Amino acid sequence: MTTMTIRARALTKDYPRSHRSGAVLTAVAPTDLELAPGSLTVVTGRSGSGKSTLLMMLAGLLTPTAGTVEVEGRDLYALAEGERSRLRNGSIGLVPQGHAALRSLTVLDNVLLPAVIRGDAQPPVARAASLLEDVGLAELAGEYPQELSGGELRRLALARALLLGPAALLADEPTAGLDSENVEVVLAFLRQAADEGAAVLVVTHEAEARTVADRVLTMDGGRLS
Repeated sequence: MTTMTIRARALTKDYPRSHRSGAVLTAVAPTDLELAPGSLTVVTGRSGSGKSTLLMMLAGLLTPTAGTVEVEGRDLYALAEGERSRLRNGSIGLVPQGHAALRSLTVLDNVLLPAVIRGDAQPPVARAASLLEDVGLAELAGEYPQELSGGELRRLALARALLLGPAALLADEPTAGLDSENVEVVLAFLRQAADEGAAVLVVTHEAEARTVADRVLTMDGGRLS
């Protein structure tokens, strides 16, 4: 695994409240944050505090109003869209909030999707199968997402995010709605990814994530502390 540091400088996201008044809602106030290799950072906060917005900007999926996100020494949002997508797909594993599996693909094919998007001539089927074994989904490899429970879909998303051995792993509420056993499984994999050298960020409102964190920060009203 290659290592990578993600650095945010004065990162800000505003949304217009009214076009006539010019008023804005500041979802993320100017924020500095560094995600270092081998470290797991947890950002806690209530729903609507801005933590998911922050994660999406760090992942290259939401253009900031101001500030920069530096990945591998490059300003992520100064890159052309195609180059940013390649960097994001190859180096950043994302566990999105909710159930983001393609219903038309099997569980195994969903896990292989990052390699397909990258254009691999021979997708790493053995690696995908091993990850499904690790997260307890090996017997469901040929099933479709609609046959899976919420906890199983979360574990599928985690296996997919880990497929290419990303240098950074960003997880948005990865344990929301899971039972205690699934929470332990997901948190253990996030911790393992950090121990193997990835820069890991987990945004969550659940206290259990603190147990695997190297650093815990709080988001409140768009401000990180």
